[in-house]
Amino acid sequence: MALAVGCGSKTASPPPATTTVKKPLTFAQLIAHVRSGIVRMEVTTCDGSDIGTGFLVSDRLVATVDHVVDGAVRIDLKQNGKVVAHGTVIGSDGARDLALVRTDKPVRGHHFTIASRAPQLGDDVAAIGFPLGLPLTVTRGSVSGLDRTIPIEGLKRRSLVQTDAAVNPGNSGGPLITDTGNVVGLVDLGTDEANGLAFAVSAQVAKPLLQAWQAAPQPISAATCAGQAPQSSQAAAPPSSSGGSSSANAKVETYNGTYFSIIYPAGFAVTSAEQDMGTYYDTTIESGDYLIRIDESPQGSASVDQAIAPELRTLRAETGYVELGLVHTTFEGYPAIQWEFEVPENGVLLHKIDLVFTDAQRRDWAILTQSPASEWSKVSAALDAISSSFVETGR
Repeated sequence: MALAVGCGSKTASPPPATTTVKKPLTFAQLIAHVRSGIVRMEVTTCDGSDIGTGFLVSDRLVATVDHVVDGAVRIDLKQNGKVVAHGTVIGSDGARDLALVRTDKPVRGHHFTIASRAPQLGDDVAAIGFPLGLPLTVTRGSVSGLDRTIPIEGLKRRSLVQTDAAVNPGNSGGPLITDTGNVVGLVDLGTDEANGLAFAVSAQVAKPLLQAWQAAPQPISAATCAGQAPQSSQAAAPPSSSGGSSSANAKVETYNGTYFSIIYPAGFAVTSAEQDMGTYYDTTIESGDYLIRIDESPQGSASVDQAIAPELRTLRAETGYVELGLVHTTFEGYPAIQWEFEVPENGVLLHKIDLVFTDAQRRDWAILTQSPASEWSKVSAALDAISSSFVETGR
């Protein structure tokens, strides 16, 4: 039975909804929030000892720069003046000055997020570390330059972030953070050739390398102080040709091309190095049915959708082709498409992911990883780490 409402009667209106707007943290509040994730690194080498800075990316992993831990016999990690753990290097790259340290026990503290996008000129930043061995110190500044190439000890380090935040020896390896707390760089060095200049390894260079080492650790044994250089030891690795992880194939290599670099398992072979295919250049790194392929076309498309269209049409017509996903995403800050599918080739059902994007120079890129479909669940994380290790180096 319907209920009639008498003429002139009114129903009570609900109170207006209130929206709580979370205020951004003040600078002091931000530092108070993240400071527990900063680690003082006291490193003993055959030549003495030194102090640097690191920061937690998980409870057992500390990011820093390579020159802080190079030649380490012992790495003591301190917080609030107390040794909280000892460290082992599980990834290092001297050319890019980056390292990842694994602790011998969990370390409590804030876990930092490494930014996926480059900062903008003028962005406010802060450097946190232990300059000149002093207690935890914070200096503020701004991003004063991007994509710098600086010759350091005979090597050209690329894609550095330039800042006017004051840094000194001891700051090395510490995070350069934005007002959101994201890491846009790892403090690398200052210079006494010009006042107010310092440089940091960019997050775009650091993030894929750190992810690759986390997925496939490459431990470095401690120096022996007997004239022997540290040697890589065996660890969990990207996939081998027999499928899954293989301790016999644990080391990784870096392919350095004209316009890019990428990390891959040492058991793989480079079978094509920027081979001119007419409209594009092909680099193929493979081991049996496991494959990494990087195609670069200098004649870029108007959009990433246009770049992928010809290959998409061709494969969708193949017998046995199954499309598992096609999503728009970003890669190195560029609009990208991640295309996942299975297709039989030479009697083997292959699982593939093709990551396609167009860079700022209007070059089209495609990064393909593949394995037998039957092995995909075992190796997908390692293959993703390989793809993520791609870095543009020539601009």
